[in-house]
Amino acid sequence: MTYEELKKAYESAMQKCSELESQNAELESEKTELEKKIEEKDLRIEHLTELVLKRNKMLFGQKSEKAKFINDGQLAFEGIFNEAEAESDKSAAEPTIEKVTRKSNKTGQHRGRKEIRADLETKKIVYELSEDQRICEECGDTLIPYSEEYITTRIAVIPEKVYKIEYYRKVYKCKNCDKNGIKSNIVKAENQTPACIIEKGLPDASLVADIMQRKYQLGEPLYRQEKYWEFQGIYLSRTSLANWVIKGAEWFRPVIDMLRKYAYLEPVLNADETPTRVLKKDGKPTKKKGQMWIVCTGATASRKIALYTYRDSRSKTVAEELLSGYTGVVQTDGLQSYGSGNYESAGCWAHARRKFVDSIPAGDTSCPSAQIVALIDKAAELEREAKKAGYTGKQILEMRQKEIKPLLDQVYEKIEKLRPGKGSHLYAAVTYARNQKDKLYLFLSNADVEMTNNLAERTVKPYVINRKNFLFSDTEKGADASAAVMSIIETAKRNRLDVYGYLLHLLTVLPEWEASPTDEQIKSVMPWSMALPAYCKQTYSEIQ
Repeated sequence: MTYEELKKAYESAMQKCSELESQNAELESEKTELEKKIEEKDLRIEHLTELVLKRNKMLFGQKSEKAKFINDGQLAFEGIFNEAEAESDKSAAEPTIEKVTRKSNKTGQHRGRKEIRADLETKKIVYELSEDQRICEECGDTLIPYSEEYITTRIAVIPEKVYKIEYYRKVYKCKNCDKNGIKSNIVKAENQTPACIIEKGLPDASLVADIMQRKYQLGEPLYRQEKYWEFQGIYLSRTSLANWVIKGAEWFRPVIDMLRKYAYLEPVLNADETPTRVLKKDGKPTKKKGQMWIVCTGATASRKIALYTYRDSRSKTVAEELLSGYTGVVQTDGLQSYGSGNYESAGCWAHARRKFVDSIPAGDTSCPSAQIVALIDKAAELEREAKKAGYTGKQILEMRQKEIKPLLDQVYEKIEKLRPGKGSHLYAAVTYARNQKDKLYLFLSNADVEMTNNLAERTVKPYVINRKNFLFSDTEKGADASAAVMSIIETAKRNRLDVYGYLLHLLTVLPEWEASPTDEQIKSVMPWSMALPAYCKQTYSEIQ
């Protein structure tokens, strides 16, 4: 082969090699593109699978986030639709009084019959022998009382009694003047009628207190109360009931203002918010969802207070308004609206944990998310044990630094190794945990701050349950009234007051003080005041 031929062969081979390299590069590019698409599809499938699993859990699964319930199990439909048959057990013994009373926290034993309600009226029924039966069969002499033998106890109820009160006053005249033809001197007894909640209105304070308790503590909407009164032969329209609630709630304003002043002196506040529907704004229909904001004093607070406020948005402006001037610690679920103010922000480990619970694949107890949840649960258990043991603030801080912090450091070590797909539940969990780290760690250095914001969530819950019953407020005034009454009721519950008794007392005395009560008067009706009458104070031990 000549040189020219070899040269041409070489050039041809090089060209072929170049073409093959170009084809190889194209194939590599196509391969990379395909791998990227496959990865994206895998992430999409993973995300859709998470959504399906979460949806199934929401529809059919256990709602509890307790560790023992984190699995792929479903609730049996018979437990929902066939509860009576499913729960019934004919062989089960009838509960005794001792079984339905509370156990002592110290001894774990039932406290006995009186604990069921020490203040309940007791009717004693004693069975006796008739006169002709009181003859001794042995000697024929008369039988005399010797002792009483206890048989059993039963709980009975007398339906509530509805009555009307008619107020009169005596009118007097001089008998002598009348006899002598002199114009009689007419004297009237002093009018001591209790102050009206509503000027010239029909309801007594006891009726308005009853309507409020039924609606906001027992979750009984006004249309059901309207039917109830109709069954009693008393025709009260729901419009009247609503007006009475709104006008009655207006008397609570000075009390709530004072409660807010006390609350903002505490070192920690817990805050949360929940959507609420209001149909009309400024008299015009609106589709915009409002928000019920909740601020309550922390677990170690000297004053136990819960405050509800309705606003038409969830914005930063509202958070700044509600927490204006507060300089302590505000614990929240991480909503960015709380990010401003002269206070420190604390995070909530329950929310961080919940996001990792949502990202656990069905039945997988060894995945990183499950491991992270297990570490958080262990830290929470240490916290509960310390509270149960009555640790001082100093002891709690020492325990948190020595035992809880290492567990949480492990949580973040695992988080930093994760590379979740964007848009997945795991991605949301990891992003939340990373962004909230400083706030989540704050409780480690402040004994007044809890590990979670569960206190605020528990305070929100009664309103959320009630919302399922009455669904919406017609106007903003109705939402404001709901906020005011809920503030009074939940604060009363936190201070272990009788809710109806406290509502009744406020609705009795506040109208008497009219529009401008003094600070001393308002302080006398604070839920911790020693001046409250006995009927405001819970005389039984069951927690509401």
